[in-house]
Amino acid sequence: MSQQGALTVAVAQYAPAVGDRRGNLELGSAWVRRAAEAGAQLVVLPELATSGYTFSSEPEAAAAAEALDGDGAIAAWQALCHELQLYVVAGVNERVTDRERFNSAVLLGPDGRVGLYRKAHLFFEESFYFQPGDLPFPVFDLPFGRVGMLVCYDLWFPEAARALALQGADLIAVPTNWVANFRRRPVDDHGWTMGNYAAVGVATQNQVFVAAADRIGEERGVEFVGCSCVVAPDGSMLAGPAARDRETLLVVRVDLEEARRAKARTPHNHTLGDRRPDLYAAAAARAAVADALAPSAPPAVAAR
Repeated sequence: MSQQGALTVAVAQYAPAVGDRRGNLELGSAWVRRAAEAGAQLVVLPELATSGYTFSSEPEAAAAAEALDGDGAIAAWQALCHELQLYVVAGVNERVTDRERFNSAVLLGPDGRVGLYRKAHLFFEESFYFQPGDLPFPVFDLPFGRVGMLVCYDLWFPEAARALALQGADLIAVPTNWVANFRRRPVDDHGWTMGNYAAVGVATQNQVFVAAADRIGEERGVEFVGCSCVVAPDGSMLAGPAARDRETLLVVRVDLEEARRAKARTPHNHTLGDRRPDLYAAAAARAAVADALAPSAPPAVAAR
């Protein structure tokens, strides 16, 4: 294994508590320390690990938020990264102003905050409490390779992962809160949830590693499915899926240079070089024209 691309990555699956900022800080810190003891150099925590997920009101969501440069979990985890000499990707309830918040992922390292991503595709009632992400899909250079971030529902949009791959991402870290509530079968006979299949699709379409850290438990009627995983560029499951209902730390050694080598699928093919953006653009243009010419929908009739 190449030393330059060698990396031990961990994904932590546990249950943050809604509104409990102090408890979530301590819980996340404990999982980072546990991962460090297992040799991890990059640790991925779940979506909204600082705040929990199912807010009941705008004031509750606001009270659970924290500024990037505040004195909450982000600052504590930055200090922990310095102490343990590792990197952490964590989902955060990011406060920008009293009325402006984002469902974000931060990348923290030994020397401070490395990067920020704000969830572009909000799911269900998240739009009640967060603004859609306003940042492009960023990729960050770390000593072992290039890392991008997505959050949960972003994984269902191929353009998001492809944007990261086109910038040279070797690994995509995904803090997530996969829910059971909108699925006929949350987990199939193989113990996989749909998020696992989405992660495999993203990995093999883009020849990247995917490290997805889900949460577990039930919060105000919302059930989370666990099934955290680490997937290789060829789509094989390197670690997980974790159990649906148990705290789990998945730790696996990878070589990020594999992601670069894998893009040459055959002596005559390259994952990114074989793309046909000319045809994609033409199709998108036709779709835009069709939308413009389509008759407007009749007004909705209120239910009585």
